Amino acid sequence: MKNYGLSTYQTQKALDKLNFNKEFMQSNGIQLDNKLVPFADFVSNSYMNSDRYIAELQHRAWSIFDYAKERDLENIFFTLTLPSHWHEMKQKSKYDKTMIFNKNFGGRKYIKVITKKTKLKYSFINATVVQNIPYLEPTLDFTNTIDKFKPRNASKELSKMLKQLFNERSYRNISKDDRCYFRVTEPHKDGTPHIHISLFVPADKVESIVNSLTRLYPAPLGKIETNVKSSVSYLMKYILKTLDDLRDDNEKITNLTLWYLYHGISRFYTSRTFVSLEVYRKLNGMYTLTDLTKNYWNDNISIYRDTTTKKVVLIENEFGTIYTPKPVNWYDKLIDTDYTYLEADFEPIYKDKEVFKKPLEVVIDDDEYIIHHFALDNLKKEPLKNLNDIMIKKTKSPYHMQDYELYTYFENLDFEIVEPMHYAITRNLLINRGLLLDTPLLDLRELQDFKEF
Repeated sequence: MKNYGLSTYQTQKALDKLNFNKEFMQSNGIQLDNKLVPFADFVSNSYMNSDRYIAELQHRAWSIFDYAKERDLENIFFTLTLPSHWHEMKQKSKYDKTMIFNKNFGGRKYIKVITKKTKLKYSFINATVVQNIPYLEPTLDFTNTIDKFKPRNASKELSKMLKQLFNERSYRNISKDDRCYFRVTEPHKDGTPHIHISLFVPADKVESIVNSLTRLYPAPLGKIETNVKSSVSYLMKYILKTLDDLRDDNEKITNLTLWYLYHGISRFYTSRTFVSLEVYRKLNGMYTLTDLTKNYWNDNISIYRDTTTKKVVLIENEFGTIYTPKPVNWYDKLIDTDYTYLEADFEPIYKDKEVFKKPLEVVIDDDEYIIHHFALDNLKKEPLKNLNDIMIKKTKSPYHMQDYELYTYFENLDFEIVEPMHYAITRNLLINRGLLLDTPLLDLRELQDFKEF
């Protein structure tokens, strides 16, 4: 079995870290709707709920591919490898795959010590230096020790190399809407990382990008492929190759996953083509990444964050509120402490620059109304003729209703005039709360483009 450069000690440390995290996730959680829910039930990563984690990675990759296909973009597949001095081991020959020490490796297991007085050089094992040096003011040179050439630093070096392409005029001259990519990081046999990048650009820009890649990363650093047949299948194999061991029992987890875990290296990155994953995850599959992004830029979805914590606290679509954080009680096996959300000021996230002001609340004959600040600002431009022109009757979102109130509200909905999406959201909310039994959930995505059932 490949060890990807992991020592016995490093393998055990990665396993200990994995087991500690799993135990913590299973022993701690939140109290939600009178139920104790462990973190393990809703956290997904490479070793917790790995099926959900894999599904999200595949969705992100396919979303990039579908976006590129919709805009008629061409694929350039590129593999980027670090220079020889980053590789501690190398293959003995083209025909002999035995791994041997690479004499060009830049890292060494010693620290150079140069004194000003005698210019003598001393070597110490790559560890904390505790020996007293009999000469004055020694200078310790750590630049070429093994620490510099660890996989985590190697991964950062790859990102710096890739940034050279993104700074090229041939790339920057392409509109942001007409360029996208995803990349996968994986290790060589000796544990040194390399990356595969799938870059999508307009057909008339392919030649200039290929020329830039060839100049910046000549062989053997770079390998370029264009006109790939069945490109999405070709691209997905590099993602799935790093996930195969996660499909089995976590007890049989391989050194491939331990390599990512020990060195803290992310498997997968994409361009900032879509709305952030934070928002996508909070909506729990209500929209695909592409649909969510289109609705956001078409002003059909508004996203707000807390001005202090910077966390998303409110998401609304054209039919009403679709996400607010539920008040929760945190618990663990040792301490029983309650935490609740506090009121905070909101401001729009992403494109709106001005701070969102909470509307004024007015009560007239037991009816509640709200007046937005922008309406009051308009009064400075022209006088008000009718108070109703700036007042909006306040309605309570189904998400904020108690069970009986929600059930009564749903029973009184007029099916013939209510918006189908609002009806579906309200009905699904009743089902999720257990108030409608033996009733299937409605797929909200199927209702996005329809005005009636």
